[in-house]
Amino acid sequence: MKIKLEDLRREAYVDAIYAKMEKDNVVGVFSDKFEALLISYGFIVYPIVGLDSYIFDYFKVDNVCDPINSTIAYLKTKKCPLIYSSKFFVVGNYCENFNDYLRKNTDKDLVYENDLKVYLENLKDRKFDEKIYKESQEKLEEIKILLRDLEQSDINGSLLYKLEFYIRFIKDLDKRTSFLKYIKSKYKKKNIKRKIIKASCPFAVSEIIDKNISGNYKIIKSKNPEFTFEKCIYKADKILTYKEKWYG
Repeated sequence: MKIKLEDLRREAYVDAIYAKMEKDNVVGVFSDKFEALLISYGFIVYPIVGLDSYIFDYFKVDNVCDPINSTIAYLKTKKCPLIYSSKFFVVGNYCENFNDYLRKNTDKDLVYENDLKVYLENLKDRKFDEKIYKESQEKLEEIKILLRDLEQSDINGSLLYKLEFYIRFIKDLDKRTSFLKYIKSKYKKKNIKRKIIKASCPFAVSEIIDKNISGNYKIIKSKNPEFTFEKCIYKADKILTYKEKWYG
């Protein structure tokens, strides 16, 4: 089983298009919560944040960070199947700038995490399935445990973060679990103490962070980052760019 983690996202493109055509049940999220709840209503959940600068050749937003720029460019050009296929978007309170630009550039519903339960209850064509909800919660908890186990292995910090993010593009939770078990089998368990590295929206740039960090570490998304993007609302001394990812 040899696969680039980025391929998991590319494979999700096809699944998302078919899901839109057949059941219109894709939800795009800028949030890492409530996946079990969405699944219990029959939805497939995919992150929608833009991850590259290629799209800047087609569309560019002024005075925003690269993650917002990339996301809105893909939204406006309809070149991202995950965004295009989404029935509605779910967002958290991590970045109101992201939420505002998303809201201004789409006619799809933008639902905040705190409002999601009521929003779902009011959908006329969807019903809550408690059995699926509990099963999904249990599977997601097992996935969290596997990720914690990997954190105590000799896996590289950049790969650890990428793994945590990109497995979210495997829609089937059983397959997600099997994939993580396979990855876990490739690394040795060690009593590793990892330094916490804080970054704003590090989804696409863990390799860049890796070039600036030595030793064992764990990357987390933070409002008090050590690494940030130009024009991000969260400031830091170390600046990341998508162009550095692709051309650096």
